[in-house]
Amino acid sequence: MDAILTTHIAAVAFWFGLVGAEFVIERSRTESQSHGFAVTKNHYYIDLFFEMPTFIIVLVTGTILLVETTLTNLLMVKVGAGLIAVISNFICLYPVIKRKLAADKEDLKAVKAYSRQIDRISVFALPAGFLALIIGVII
Repeated sequence: MDAILTTHIAAVAFWFGLVGAEFVIERSRTESQSHGFAVTKNHYYIDLFFEMPTFIIVLVTGTILLVETTLTNLLMVKVGAGLIAVISNFICLYPVIKRKLAADKEDLKAVKAYSRQIDRISVFALPAGFLALIIGVII
């Protein structure tokens, strides 16, 4: 159980670092068109090679930990918030991939539209992830 918990905590910490890095690079996407296209591609590769595997690890280790523990009301809130964060990140893969394909074609209008979708999804994912993290620290 200790190895699973340690893996879960390390994956959550790594995931938050990735999300923080993405947030920073996303805020710079309007500096220029070429920079915006570069941000789009960087976010795509971060999601594909780092974030997606990490949130899968968080989901799997969290499930293992959940099966072996007693559910409390606070833990159910943490699990719900964590699931919202994971599902939101999974859903966000679609506009991230579509935006990268649009950037490859230099379709600025589509890149902006998919960027807005990513921003809207983040409105749910970030607070849910922070709530799960805070509750995890408390319990």
